[in-house]
Amino acid sequence: MKQKKDVILFIITVALSVLILCFFLTGYYSIDTMRIYSQGYTDYATKDAYIRDGRLFSALIFVIIGLVNPNMTTLYIVNLSISIMILSICVIQIYQLIERYKKLEKTKHKLVAFMLSYTYIFSFLIVDILKFIDSFIIATSILLFIIAIKKIVIERKNMLGCLFTILGVSCYQGTIPVFIATACLLTVLENKKINKMYIKNILPCAISIMVGAIINLIIVKLIPVITGMEMTDRISEIDYIRNIQTNLLGMGEIVFESFQLFPPYTWIATAMTILILSIIEGIRKKEIEVPIYVLFIFIVYVASIGVIAPIQKFLIAPRVLLVLSQVISGMIIYIFCIGVKEEKTSVYQKLITCITVVYFLLTMISITKSTYECKKGNKIDETFSTNIENEIVNLEKQGIDIQAISIKYTGNYARQETQLVYESSIYLRGLYSANLYEFYTGRKIETQGFTREIEETYFENPSHEEVQFKHIGDVLYILVDL
Repeated sequence: MKQKKDVILFIITVALSVLILCFFLTGYYSIDTMRIYSQGYTDYATKDAYIRDGRLFSALIFVIIGLVNPNMTTLYIVNLSISIMILSICVIQIYQLIERYKKLEKTKHKLVAFMLSYTYIFSFLIVDILKFIDSFIIATSILLFIIAIKKIVIERKNMLGCLFTILGVSCYQGTIPVFIATACLLTVLENKKINKMYIKNILPCAISIMVGAIINLIIVKLIPVITGMEMTDRISEIDYIRNIQTNLLGMGEIVFESFQLFPPYTWIATAMTILILSIIEGIRKKEIEVPIYVLFIFIVYVASIGVIAPIQKFLIAPRVLLVLSQVISGMIIYIFCIGVKEEKTSVYQKLITCITVVYFLLTMISITKSTYECKKGNKIDETFSTNIENEIVNLEKQGIDIQAISIKYTGNYARQETQLVYESSIYLRGLYSANLYEFYTGRKIETQGFTREIEETYFENPSHEEVQFKHIGDVLYILVDL
């Protein structure tokens, strides 16, 4: 019976995820995808990123993929499909944990538990993970962490849990905050109180994640020594103090704007509303522990990003802040499982349920909207590439052989697009290159410098046209004025 229920939950989760991620299921291409396409799967895995970043599973898998050398679109769609299935298993894992602490006898309770489980995993920041062609490995990291926490906190199998933790870190280090926050939440649910026993029970989780991080760091440091590789710039040139300063200065934008992946101010407003309602109800019922623990959960989830702050700039990598988009579901999961004693006429519980439903719907809408806008950014890049290709083909018909292109941007932001579309379009950001032209057209071509003399001699600036073409010899010059 339990297996049948899990299968049904899995099917529902996958179907819902396919629906909201439909725009990605036709293929999406991040700037990292372009780099992989340009370098090749094997070279990217062994010479650019994965091995030297300590992401051993990513490196191994992409070396194997390099032997097959599949079409990039096909690989992304397969990757996304696997990611959805792995994350759907994570949803079931969270649902089972809720069921452990809350009897789900009524249909409404089962629906609330599902919505909380779903938004905990498919939170609005999951979009930034699913943009990447190796998102299934990041999803695997999340699943391994959940299993590890269950092994340690519930089953008391510390060694096995530590092993799963090490594997999770080896898959992707950016999900470590998810481990920290989820472990603290589950230990509160399991222990009921924050006391000496809580510290004793959470300690194996802390040791496991530290062991995993240390082993991964050793691997990152040893590989260049063993193989003679140079470390990647993102490792060898990290300015820890500057990163912390930058992240602290950017927290206001993150908290209020949510990376444009969620309605502005909604995340913080929802979290504060839950906290205020809990305080009011706790005072009314003289159960002040509940709002204290709700606040504790909020603080832990937010503070957990501190382990990433020295090594990664948040504003350019929302995926490492996935835990922030999980905090609302985490707070409500605690309230739902162990919160204020249930009353049939409790206004508090009705309001919390209402918030759960609204947050679930907002998350679904936000993910769908975000993926649409990200995909639109891809389309803009593809259209520009096609326009260049058409210009070259027309010149070839005239007997003019184009051997190189030269692109210069004279402005940005003027085009009326949302911030997310802008961030998703390499063309709009002024980063367009011959590699991207090759990706969308299949034609290899050289690049050449664009001098001020050429601009002043052959082009109008400012111009009423967004893109101006001019061939000089065998070079096609392109001036872009956004």
